[in-house]
Amino acid sequence: MKSRVILYVNILLGLCLGSCELDNYDSPDAQFFGSVIDDETDEPIRQDLIEGSRIDYVEMGFENPNIRQIRFHTDGTFRENNLFSGTYEVQALRGNFFSTEKTTIDIQGETEYHFRALPYIRIRNVDVAFDEIRGMVTATFTLDQVSGNAIASVHLITDRNPNVSNSIRSAMVSRTVNAVVSPERTFRLEMSTENLVSGKDYFFRVAALISGIGEAKHNYSVPVRLAIDNSKVVPEPPAKE
Repeated sequence: MKSRVILYVNILLGLCLGSCELDNYDSPDAQFFGSVIDDETDEPIRQDLIEGSRIDYVEMGFENPNIRQIRFHTDGTFRENNLFSGTYEVQALRGNFFSTEKTTIDIQGETEYHFRALPYIRIRNVDVAFDEIRGMVTATFTLDQVSGNAIASVHLITDRNPNVSNSIRSAMVSRTVNAVVSPERTFRLEMSTENLVSGKDYFFRVAALISGIGEAKHNYSVPVRLAIDNSKVVPEPPAKE
C-alpha cells in the first residue's frame, strides 16, 4: 500500500512539473496595427468586415511556416495583438484594391504600418437623404474608376449595424451597370423604408463592384446614419381602374 501511495505522489509531481514547464513558454509580446490607404488620395480604403480584404503574414526563420491572415475593419484599419516579436513577410491582397507587393517588416512591441494601394473604384460625391413623406431613402453619387474594367453593379445597402456591408445588411437595392463609366455620370438609387423598423437608426452605404478581376470585393462609401420615421409617410393613392 505504501509503495502504491509513493507511486501516485510521483505521478502527480511529474504532472505538475510537466505543466509548469509548459507554462514557461513565452507569451505573444507584439502588436501589429495600421490601415490600407489609397496611394493617390491618402484616404482609407473602406472595407467589408466579413468578406473584405485581408493581410497574409508569415513569420520568417521557420521551415514551411503557416500563412496566417488578418482581416481589415470597416474603416480600413487592422490590428493583431497576439504576435511574437520577429521578422514577418506581409502582403495585403484579395480585396477591393490592387494587391500590394510582399513586404518584410520587423515587428517589435507596438508596430504601426500602413499599406498603400489603389482601389478598383472610388465612390465620390455621396449624398444620402431620407424623404419622410415618401418613405424613401435616396442616394446619389459618382464613380471614379481606377481599374479599366467595366463596373459590374452598384448598390445601396442598409442595416442597423454600423458595419453595414454586402455581408451585413437588412435591405439592399442594386443596379446592373456592366460598363466603363464617366466620372461625370451621377448615379441615383432609391430604397423604400416600408420594411425597416420605424423609430430606429439605420446606417446606409453605397457599394460598387468591379468586373473581370478574380476575388474582387466591393468598394464602399462611408456609412451614413439616418433616423427612420415612417409615421409621416403619405400613402400613394390607389391606381385608377
